[in-house]
Amino acid sequence: MLFLLATPEYNNIQSNTTKVRVHLRSGIAEVFDQHQDLMGKIDNNLVEIETNFENRLEKFLFVLQDAVFIVSNQKNNSTPSAFENEGTGVYVYAKRAKEVNSSTSLEEITKQYDQKFSVLEGLKQNSEDKVNASKILLLNEEVEFLKKVITVIKNPKS
Repeated sequence: MLFLLATPEYNNIQSNTTKVRVHLRSGIAEVFDQHQDLMGKIDNNLVEIETNFENRLEKFLFVLQDAVFIVSNQKNNSTPSAFENEGTGVYVYAKRAKEVNSSTSLEEITKQYDQKFSVLEGLKQNSEDKVNASKILLLNEEVEFLKKVITVIKNPKS
């Protein structure tokens, strides 16, 4: 099964995916090979995938912002030719994505969060013009995303 995660700054393609777990408002959907065509919004911003690499099961967890997914059993002409397949494809498109694994540094993410939060608070105090209003909106989204990443790193089952 093919898995593609795409954001404006990040792409991840896995061609040997065995299971994709998508966290939705109504629960968790697990997608396996030959799953029915499906699409929707990822509401709690988590996607987990399992791959079989050299007979070893590997798991990946991604924290997403504003993500949608598509499950398709149709051949997709937009996938790179090296990854063409006739089977199931899971395509996830998000505004931002961060892979959470054992090498993800909580300290580094917390530092980024603190810096962005400080800038946000400073802008809120000086929010006289409309230019600052749009900066505040975008920066608030970044702060909320980093906060979610920190929460998931601290407690991956959240």
